[in-house]
Amino acid sequence: AEARKEASQDVSEARQDAGKIEDKADQKVAAAQDVYAKTDETARAKLTQAESEAMISKAHADFDVAMVEANGRHAIAIEKCGQLTDVDKTACLSTADADFAAEQAAVTATRDAALVQAEHHD
Repeated sequence: AEARKEASQDVSEARQDAGKIEDKADQKVAAAQDVYAKTDETARAKLTQAESEAMISKAHADFDVAMVEANGRHAIAIEKCGQLTDVDKTACLSTADADFAAEQAAVTATRDAALVQAEHHD
């Protein structure tokens, strides 16, 4: 009977010790998960930042190309207007300038929309 009592007590103590070890292990796992989550979050934030920077660079590059194209079209239109005279030339130049201004506005709006999207990129 005494052996049974001691065995029961030993089992109880072993369970308590195991419980303490399990609690410590759970705490270590939780801490490791926190570290991993923070590291993973940082990595994702960096990736998101890199993507955002790439989107911003692309928006600026697309804008530059579109503006060069618009300037080229405007120069060609102005040159064509040079072949006209008087009122026809004035109207042609006015139309060319208005078309250029509209194209500049559209290109700028496209760039700005891309920049906003890049800033809100997750």
